[in-house]
Amino acid sequence: MNYIVTKLVTEGDSQEFSILGLTQDEGRAAEIAAAAYKEYNTNASFQNVEVITEWLRTRKKHSFRKDKSHRLQLAITPLEGETPEGGSVLVYSASQEQDELMRKMSQALFEGTNAARRGADGQVVSCPIEQSGE
Repeated sequence: MNYIVTKLVTEGDSQEFSILGLTQDEGRAAEIAAAAYKEYNTNASFQNVEVITEWLRTRKKHSFRKDKSHRLQLAITPLEGETPEGGSVLVYSASQEQDELMRKMSQALFEGTNAARRGADGQVVSCPIEQSGE
């Protein structure tokens, strides 16, 4: 069986997807991915890297967020033969987080609009539009 190791780095609005390697050894695939993690998170301790390596070996994916706008996503995709069963393999999906962000933004806008309409004392504020030329 072959293992493809990939990484997705998100920094602000930019995303960079890379294929780190292809190997027949599952342990080696985890080591390749862990090396990318260690390079990205320079503050990681030896024990932390060992835990991440084991996590990658068993779960085949890992996501690390430095802060609000910097994120590393690693994935190990097993492949048997030339074509994966079903024709394709999902490497990593960030759409669920994007949907959650859009939901929270919509909710914040809705709440902000309603708060602005109510005013400080809770009374509905009316701003009549004056038409000129009458």
